[in-house]
Amino acid sequence: MGDTRVLFDDILEDKIKIEPVNKEKIKQVKQEWNRVSKPIDSFGNFENIHSKIAAIQGFDAPDLYHPRLIVCCGDHGIVEEGVSQTDQDVTRICATNIGKGLTTAGVMAKSLGIDIMAVDVGINYAKEVPYTLNRRVKYGTCNFLKQPAMSVEEFSRAVQVGMDLALESKESGYDLLLVGEMGIGNTTSAAVIAGYLLDLNAEAVTGRGAGLDDEGFSKKRAVVSMALSMYSGLSPVEICSNFGGLELAAMTGIILGGAVYSVPVVLDGMLSMVSALVADRLLDNTKDYLIPSHISKEPVAKKLVNKLKLTPAIDAAMAVGEGVGAVMMVSSLRIVDIAFHDALKFGDSGVEQYKDFKEEA
Repeated sequence: MGDTRVLFDDILEDKIKIEPVNKEKIKQVKQEWNRVSKPIDSFGNFENIHSKIAAIQGFDAPDLYHPRLIVCCGDHGIVEEGVSQTDQDVTRICATNIGKGLTTAGVMAKSLGIDIMAVDVGINYAKEVPYTLNRRVKYGTCNFLKQPAMSVEEFSRAVQVGMDLALESKESGYDLLLVGEMGIGNTTSAAVIAGYLLDLNAEAVTGRGAGLDDEGFSKKRAVVSMALSMYSGLSPVEICSNFGGLELAAMTGIILGGAVYSVPVVLDGMLSMVSALVADRLLDNTKDYLIPSHISKEPVAKKLVNKLKLTPAIDAAMAVGEGVGAVMMVSSLRIVDIAFHDALKFGDSGVEQYKDFKEEA
């Protein structure tokens, strides 16, 4: 495709500028929607997202049939503090099963013909993890209550992994990317990042993650509270280096790569939204290239989508992870796309063209 590889350092040095998605192109696709014999805007947010994907791809209608789901995997040292119901071994086990296509996201993606890739960015395991792409930056993060989770250089390397995956995917013919994650303890890291970026306290950003009893939840919230009291005035890079996860950094890189290389990126839940907010703080207009899927049941999710000015189409109180929400969104969009292409148009249906009164206004 001829895209020049962009380095994360270029973004940090403010050498890269991203143009907003072409609103006229979105409008053109929306006008085609208005020709479909149905009430104007009656598919609601699905029409807006469908049109936005086409505009990002540069097509008259979106291509929803060449997607790749990239599931970034990494371990978190903060699990030492008892913030999760399982230990780090589960990350490796789940990453292997994701790579095999046997997990919830895997079987759902397979049913839709969506390719799935598990990427080891930071699993704490001495050997290579089977069925994963090895892009490991380090063997998991450190316990951020004792020392920074990672160095700035390690964070930058993990972001670059994601940016390169976005470019490699586009060059391999994938014109729609879905993101997911796997990392025991990562909702704790994400909660701290969200707290710093949104200026919220631990109560507002801490949820139960994959499932905690009351004692575990209290412990997790206390950890988040301690982390949020450690510093002030940190940059996004410093926040992520001190408290983040390698898989969260790689998702940030995929999202940045989507904006740089004009590939729409379908988000999953709260974790990918935290990565998206970091990306948008680092590179203006990145959020223009984001496709929301669902609103997570994590307490900070609504605040994240409001800050990103995104409107997820699915509200089902989910918290599965792995990219499940993103896969479900593609499934829904494909059904909507069938109506866009194949349903009767005004005139052909015997019904006169409805007016779009918003345009007239």
